[in-house]
Amino acid sequence: MASSHPPQQGAVVVARSALLTLTATPSDHTLALRVTRLADHRLIAGQGRVTATLDGRPVSLTAEPGGAYLLSRSGGGGTQELRVVVAHDGIRELLSGTVTVPRHRSALESLEGHGMAAWWVLNVAVILIAVIVISRHRR
Repeated sequence: MASSHPPQQGAVVVARSALLTLTATPSDHTLALRVTRLADHRLIAGQGRVTATLDGRPVSLTAEPGGAYLLSRSGGGGTQELRVVVAHDGIRELLSGTVTVPRHRSALESLEGHGMAAWWVLNVAVILIAVIVISRHRR
């Protein structure tokens, strides 16, 4: 179930204990968490072995086949306190640290980020609609 894996590129160490290391790897819309044993560098893997909270609120984690846990988030991004409880070797261990959660951009924010191009598209769409309405009204 658990296997030995090299560190992921872009991974940041969030917390470390005498037995475990917690790393986080950000991507566009997710945060992948990995818990590794220090003794043999094996991942703690499997559904239900790791639970997490962000700023004191429980978040759901999805266990991936490769040993990562994908953090499901439904709010703003930014720097937040992460607390992870790991069940391993008959004990439960708490690891905590600070992570930067990628911010989920809405469609409106994406349009705002593209500036003038979005305004030109909107203007052309309004003109086309006006032409269609006027041509139908004249018939």
